[in-house]
Amino acid sequence: MRRRDHDEVVEIFGRGDAVAVGTAVFTELDRLRGPDPGRVEPFLQVLTRDEYTVTLEHNGWSGSFPEIARRCSADGEWFFSVCWNIHAAGMTTQAVDGVVTASFESVFPVEPRPRGGDRRPAWAIGPEVESAVTWQVCMAHLERQTGVEVEERWLHEPHPTYRVLEPHWLYRDVDGADRI
Repeated sequence: MRRRDHDEVVEIFGRGDAVAVGTAVFTELDRLRGPDPGRVEPFLQVLTRDEYTVTLEHNGWSGSFPEIARRCSADGEWFFSVCWNIHAAGMTTQAVDGVVTASFESVFPVEPRPRGGDRRPAWAIGPEVESAVTWQVCMAHLERQTGVEVEERWLHEPHPTYRVLEPHWLYRDVDGADRI
């Protein structure tokens, strides 16, 4: 997203329930997890690069949650999120000025037409891509749509880190929070 105040971003992703756990390296976040390996514990990292605020999520899908996308893009701003898990499930989400403008499965980053439930803009319509390059295409979408040059080193640098709750729980009192 365009540069936003660090505390404001943490508030949007955590709604007052974010717990600061200090500065950590993304690739080492598993060590912060509790004793139950089956429990999903989402972590959020917030960093500023040039005129952008970037969030990294470990075990989280908050960036694909419509209400978070709307709030991060409010007041004429924009927001773009790509996420996936080890099972190849994921979402690409874009919001502009508080409106979700893209929401589709990341495993299908380009398709000839929208699938049921998709909100697929023109930049994501075209010939299907090979599954071997799905994630690369998602990251290319992110870079083309935002101007943010994604850097692998972000995963190896320490950043302020927060434990956050699942967004469906955080925004359970907001009507339509999970709908585009």
